[in-house]
Amino acid sequence: MGRGMGRGMGQQGRVPGRRLGLASVTLLVLGALLGSVGGLGGYFFMTTKVMPSSHMEPTLPTRSSMVFNLLITKVNRGDVVLFDASAWGERHQSVERVVAVGGDRIAYSPGDRTLTLNGKPLDEPYVLNGDPVAGSPGAFSVKVPEGRLFVLGDHRGNSADSRFRFGAAEGGTVPVSDVAGALVEEDDPLLVGLRTAALVGGAVLAAGALSGAAALRLRRRAAADSVHPAYAGLVPPPGD
Repeated sequence: MGRGMGRGMGQQGRVPGRRLGLASVTLLVLGALLGSVGGLGGYFFMTTKVMPSSHMEPTLPTRSSMVFNLLITKVNRGDVVLFDASAWGERHQSVERVVAVGGDRIAYSPGDRTLTLNGKPLDEPYVLNGDPVAGSPGAFSVKVPEGRLFVLGDHRGNSADSRFRFGAAEGGTVPVSDVAGALVEEDDPLLVGLRTAALVGGAVLAAGALSGAAALRLRRRAAADSVHPAYAGLVPPPGD
């Protein structure tokens, strides 16, 4: 008798949907954390821009979306960078490709089919129509100062880049310190990680919300079906 009453009390002491409720809270917290990593990480470590013109075609078509890594510690030749164009007397950010860094000599002479970097032909497979000297205003030879960059657009025939800025800056170069970020590819590990965290966080939040709703339904159903022991004798048997 005592054991039977103990089992009954134990069953009555259980809260319906308790495990689902705990799982819901856990999932909601985990989802919020993952979503924060993806969202805040993307906000502080990445920036998205829209390409305003054709000067970086074919790499970046007009109105294409661009993602830049704001955590760069070094700028290399070939990087596509977002930078403050104030060294050129402009009040906006610009996007160009780095073709020479501090200590390099970049040069062009009319009739050349390529630019020369440190005396050697510069291979640039990314330029539009395979023409790296299109639009060049004339001969130039620039020794890039340390801490500065010589930048060009991939659409050489339609880019107001370092070749046209000799009077505004040191050989048309821009300071490395003015670089805000470097273009990242879609398979960049940091970008993939942040996007994955955001997506997984959203899915986990949804699972937590569904678990919470299920737990609430179980508790409401149990409350509706339960009869307090003190009133058990007052319930008339079926048919009376």
